[in-house]
Formats: sequence, C-alpha cells, structure tokens
Amino acid sequence: MLVTKLLFLFSIVVVAPGRRLKDDKDEDVDLSWPEEYHCEARRMYLSANLIENFKIWRTEKKSRVDYNDGAVKSIIVPTKSRRSHGMRYYIFPKTTNYEENEMACEKTKGSRGEPEEPVDLLPNTFENYVAVENDTIFGVPVTKFFAEKEEDGSKYKLTLWAKFDSDFDSWIPIKYDEEVYNSWFGYLDHHDIWEFYNYEKDFADDVFDVSSYDCVESGKTSLENEISFKHPNKNDHIDRVFNAYKEKHNKVYSNEKEHSIRKRIFQKNIRLVAARNRQNLGYKLSLNHFADRTPEEMRKHTGLVRRQARKPGNIPFPYDEAKVKSMSDSLPDEYDARLMGLVTYIKNQEDCGSCWTFATTAVIEGAIARNNGGKLVSLSNQALIDCAWGYGAAGCNGGSDDAAYEWIRDYGLPTEEEYGQYANRDGFCKIDNMTRTYTIKGFTDITPNSINAIKVALVNHGPITTSVHASNEFSLYAGGVFYTSEADCPKSTNMLNHEVVIVGYGEENGDEFWIVKNSWGPTWGIDGYMHIAARDNVCGIETEPTYVIV
Repeated sequence: MLVTKLLFLFSIVVVAPGRRLKDDKDEDVDLSWPEEYHCEARRMYLSANLIENFKIWRTEKKSRVDYNDGAVKSIIVPTKSRRSHGMRYYIFPKTTNYEENEMACEKTKGSRGEPEEPVDLLPNTFENYVAVENDTIFGVPVTKFFAEKEEDGSKYKLTLWAKFDSDFDSWIPIKYDEEVYNSWFGYLDHHDIWEFYNYEKDFADDVFDVSSYDCVESGKTSLENEISFKHPNKNDHIDRVFNAYKEKHNKVYSNEKEHSIRKRIFQKNIRLVAARNRQNLGYKLSLNHFADRTPEEMRKHTGLVRRQARKPGNIPFPYDEAKVKSMSDSLPDEYDARLMGLVTYIKNQEDCGSCWTFATTAVIEGAIARNNGGKLVSLSNQALIDCAWGYGAAGCNGGSDDAAYEWIRDYGLPTEEEYGQYANRDGFCKIDNMTRTYTIKGFTDITPNSINAIKVALVNHGPITTSVHASNEFSLYAGGVFYTSEADCPKSTNMLNHEVVIVGYGEENGDEFWIVKNSWGPTWGIDGYMHIAARDNVCGIETEPTYVIV
C-alpha cells in the first residue's frame, strides 16, 4: 500500500517553464554541486517499502549527517595530525536497564587505507546527463535531466531535476529518481527516489562540535563502519566494502560475470542494512554470509513445502481457551528450554532445503530429554532427507513437519551417530540397518495466533516447531527483537517457507519476544538464534505451532 501511495504521489508533476534548456548556442551545463552546503533530504526505497529522512551539513573537510529525525548522527572531521585521515563520531541513543535513550558516542579514526572523508549525499554527477525538458517540482522551476547506462550486469535509468541557484552560484538537485534493473535476471533490482530541500549556504561551525559527548573508541570492524554511513552508490566505497566482505567470509567466485552479479546483490543489501540500522528499530541487520545470495539461492536455505490441505495433528490440543487463560496467569515471565537441557547444539542445513528436518528433530530431541531426565541425543536429519519421500517430502527439495512426523511415527528416528553425519545432499535410505530408533506417538497442533497458548505449550511440552516466512531482512538478521512490516515479511499461510523452533520467550525493553532456533549455523543471528517479537504474528510465526508426544 505504501509503495502504491508513493508512486501516485510522485506521478503528479506539473510541467511549467523553468531554466532554459541547452541549445546549440549555449555552453555545456556543468552539473557539479556546491562543495559547502546544508540541506534536508528524504529518500524513498520503493522496492523496500521504506522512507528515510536526512539532514546534512558539509564543508570541504567536514560533514555531519543526521538520520531518523536526528536520533542518529554521523560527524566526520579532520584530526590534528599532519597526516590526518579523519575521525568519525557516531552518536546514537541506547536504552539500558538504568536509562532510556541514553546518548552514546563512538569514534573511529581513519587510516591511510580506509580514510574517514566528508560524506556527500547528493547524486553522482559523473553520468552523461542530457537535459530533456523544463519542469516544475514542488513549485520550483527546474531542468529535468536523464541518463541511462549499463554496468556490471545492471541497467540504470537515472532522472534528475535540478535548478541553478544564484546564492550558491551552482546547480543544486531538487529530486533524483534511480531505477536499476538486473540485466542477467531481468527484474527490478531497486527503485529509489530522493528529494532535497531547505538549502542553506551559511551555517555555524559548531554543528560539528562533539565536545558535549563522552566518546569512546569504536569496537566495530571497518566493514561495519563502512556500511553505516557512506554513500551506497560511490564506486570506491562499494569496492572497498565488497573486498572486505569477501575476505571476511572467504568468498571466491568462479568468473568475472559472477563477481559482478554478487557485487550488485551486495550493493543492494548495503542500502537495506544501513537504512534499517539507522532507524533504531530495536533490531540490527548485518552483511552476513547471505548478503551476496540471489532469491533463488536463498530458497535452498529454507525448504518448507506446504500441502494444499495441511494434515492436522493426530493428538488434539488439550487446553481450551478458558484453560489457557487460567494457566497463563501462572506462567513464568521468561522461559528458556536451553537452560532446561532440552536443546541440542545449533546445526546448519547449508544449501539443502531441509529446514523441515532440523525443526522436527530438534523438537523430538527436546521431548525425549523431558522423558529421560534431561539426557540429550542428537537425531539424524539425513535419515529424514533420505527416507521420507513416500510421506510427501522430497529430500533437499523440501518437505514439511507433518510429513516428517508421520514417517517417524511409522519408522522411528535414528541418532546422528549411528545413521551417519549430515551430507547436505540426498542419499540412500539406511533405516532398515539401524539398531535403535526413537518413535513418537504423534504431534499436536497448538491453537494458532494465540500467544498464551503457545507459551503454555512451550513450558509444558516444548520446544515447538513453527513455520515462518524467511524474507531478505530475516536472512540478514544480526540481533535485537526482530519486528518488520507485513510487506517485508508476510504472515499469510501461503507465504510460509521456512521451519524453525521456538525454544523460549523473554522480554527486552518492554518488548516480548520468542527465542527461535534456526538451522543456518552458529554464525547467523545471535549464535544461531533469533529473537522475534511476540506480537502481531511477525512473519507468520504464530500460525502453525506444533509439539510432539513421545
């Protein structure tokens, strides 16, 4: 809905006389911007359903950018050293157990290889812009420019509205529209619209003053610093950050074409990660090992295949609404099955669509531990991949929790030690050769969309499996309580694509969350886990919760 409104808003452009276009007698138009200025800006990420506000002050050697209505500030100034490579001050609010919205300040000293230089948010003017018509934007007479180019497998359509300002004796941009298409895959990569307004030529130098803050050395890596504050379309910046990313995650690409594809995907995610993190939303994203993956590749890291009519559990949920309500009053404020010895170590499905096996084995491991005094056994995911085809599963091409449960009820599930290590591939079924298997009596569907019912089930029977929609933002999650829009992470039943495990619940700064075990390895999220808001059915997490009976 927001995208539709934004597109409608920016389709209303009144054509009116503005500055004369260049003709054969005119000199070439110099679209360079002023070196020193203050202005406000608004950026609309139409493909990401996001609006971000900025204020920027810039001189030849200093810059300050305020994000999110001033909640976050990035100030870059030269140091007193003769060989100054600049200093960045990052000022942001943080809420602790002792103070709400305490303003913190971290400083990062630039180096010869990674200097901290003044930021410029105005559009790149090195493109071959052609003046196409006079126009009026927001009541301001302007000249409309257009440029088109292909680079690194992407096709750019750039439209710029600018005016010549006599106070600056320079052109200044008023609006900028950037559409980027992926030439190899044929889809719209991103569509951003910028507005620039409230220009000022003169301002006090004290806007760069940080003396009122108690600034400490930043503990962040250069990669984390790079993605947060520099312009996501500057080529030297992108190259530097991408090189650091490849080194950090040991990325090696087969050829130049693949390298270009990965770089374009990575650049798109830089914009998303930086914008979200500046909004102070209560959670953080990162450029993790998924930041260069295509949507098609990410499907291999999920794998939930939903049947047209999902089979219900064979054991009814024993708590009606009244019982849930009475039991919820005595539930603990926080619960963590990991502390009860009911959760095995974080595993990694890698690029096999086997999430459904990792979620179901984790739940059965917990149920067995409940029955044998907390003794954990690690059960075999590979057995489900190899053997459950006749129950509606398809190995690494996906499956469902109910298919897994039905097969386990008939055949039992062997340990990982006896069946063999996870292979990340389909294999021959060896269930007939196993000496010991763990069976279940069945599985129970918990009342959907009921937070209290899920808590009651979790404390008394958990861990529990549940389905989610693993979106792009979900895959880049790094910490905090994840809460994102329906547009980014739909919760509708037909959009659920990933199976995870709820192992507990808690509260952070008044925001309740589920503790979710994922199957993407210990380097993803919070050591392999996620905190996802326990409200509004974020990403569909409260739609299909289930536990097992052994």
